[in-house]
Amino acid sequence: MGDLVPRDRLIKNGLKGFGAVGGGMGILILKALSTNLIVGLIAAGLVAVIGVTIGSSKEDRTAGLITLGVAAVTAVAAIVPGLRWLMSISGWGLIAAGGITLFRFFRNLKKRI
Repeated sequence: MGDLVPRDRLIKNGLKGFGAVGGGMGILILKALSTNLIVGLIAAGLVAVIGVTIGSSKEDRTAGLITLGVAAVTAVAAIVPGLRWLMSISGWGLIAAGGITLFRFFRNLKKRI
């Protein structure tokens, strides 16, 4: 129960937590940008380019596909304003999941000290 978590898994959990919180904040920012049709579509295009760039390496393919999904949702939310609430749910959900992961990360980091 009080076992130490291996260092590589500890680092991976920390990166997941920070990435989830950052991704959730990014989705909420994109939601705000999607209130304007042109700005929302431009932001979705930029996020899609970033997703393709991230997904070009084999080990980061999943992250690239997720980023492309966020770009698609941003474009749809810019065109159909009634779907922006989905971005709110996903953004806050990612922040909450990242917060839980970060809590576990810091708890396990404290055990190592």
